[in-house]
Amino acid sequence: MTEPTESQMALMFSFFEDVFRKGPGSEESTLKALSMLDDLPPSPRIVDFGCGSGVASLVLAQAIDCTVTAVELHQPFLDELQNIADRDGLADRILTVRADMDDPPFPDQAFDLLWCESAVYNIGFEEGLKRWRRLVPIGGYVVVSEVTWLTQHPPLDAVEFWQAEYPAMTTIDDNLSKVRSAGFETFGYFVIPNQDWENYYGPLESHLATFRSKYPASAEAQSLAETLQHEVNVWREHGSSYGYVFYFGRAN
Repeated sequence: MTEPTESQMALMFSFFEDVFRKGPGSEESTLKALSMLDDLPPSPRIVDFGCGSGVASLVLAQAIDCTVTAVELHQPFLDELQNIADRDGLADRILTVRADMDDPPFPDQAFDLLWCESAVYNIGFEEGLKRWRRLVPIGGYVVVSEVTWLTQHPPLDAVEFWQAEYPAMTTIDDNLSKVRSAGFETFGYFVIPNQDWENYYGPLESHLATFRSKYPASAEAQSLAETLQHEVNVWREHGSSYGYVFYFGRAN
């Protein structure tokens, strides 16, 4: 996977400023994942890495008495989250922090629960878990969703796309092993439903024409739009061979 240039990153951020959900998911899946944690401490301290505009942070803050530290590199995403939290009366539960998830600026054991939906691929699944392990005490939780192969023999088109975009993508069993090697005991997983992908790809696909017309002379912008459309097409054709999977671990 080639690292994007600064201008490519700027275009990517520009595109997703106009798409609220930055990855596959839903309120229902976030709440289902939360329900699997049966003995959180009172008022748990949660960190949400790669929070985007806060789709998960807001659900968590509404669902339970907690504090959510929402970590994101792109300040406009955090500004949008802060505005929504202020509007919905959640500002006392959500703290936005502009930081890189691969070098979190927090002390050891600062949190009770590590959360990350469809974002850990930015630094790698196993690498992220290992870097974050120090942030929870023994018994602390990690909940991470990761794009995962659901078959041993995926179609060639899907393999070619994901080998270019995310060559570290692997199977459920391999990812469970990575959770354990990072210092967590695994206790479950689930695959998100197709509707969670539609929640992401529907608005994304609708925004592509607007984005193309916004940057008509930019080859990089047109290339980004083509890549995103191709990603949608691959999923619509071969989505049964891969999916986002929530993984659950407890620090040991």
